[in-house]
Amino acid sequence: MQKSDPVRARALPLHRPKARLFAALPTAAIILAAALILAGCTPRSPLGGGASAGMSKGAAGARQQARDVQFADIPVPKGRKINVDKTVVVGTDVWYGQLTYDTNHSAESMFEFYTRELPGYGWRKITSVRARMSIMTYDRQNRVLTVAITPNRILGSEVMISVSPREQPQSPAPPPAVSPGRSAPVTSQPLAPAPLPR
Repeated sequence: MQKSDPVRARALPLHRPKARLFAALPTAAIILAAALILAGCTPRSPLGGGASAGMSKGAAGARQQARDVQFADIPVPKGRKINVDKTVVVGTDVWYGQLTYDTNHSAESMFEFYTRELPGYGWRKITSVRARMSIMTYDRQNRVLTVAITPNRILGSEVMISVSPREQPQSPAPPPAVSPGRSAPVTSQPLAPAPLPR
């Protein structure tokens, strides 16, 4: 058995990971400098709150209104997330525009939901097409509602509801007056020339 020499043990150099410490220092300094630069570029409100508070009062208010808006004349499922970039709504009680939201419900269940619920809100079905993008058209008084339902890639579906005013039908022009014993004058050209005799 060998005895350890206390003097020799003290003389041995300690192995410290100096290379790792100094190699990580430039990376940390770069990250810290980038964070400080980005923090200086972020618009701030005098009341605090970061970038969202730095947004103009009108834009922030409009986005919050779009998230909180409730529609009394159409059914909207719980847990929907309104896509404010694809939503433009004008009016309150009688509104027009486009409402787009994402939901965790499948496209099939949303199609059944609107088929079942819209008549209870006074909407009358005009037509519907059930496909990859399902489209439903309804009317109510002087408005037309179109619902387009598309499945999301991963989960749920996107629902786009468009409401527009109905165009008033123009009354047809009265037929030309015809004297008794005479035929009505021809007012339009034939679609094709008359066939040539053989």
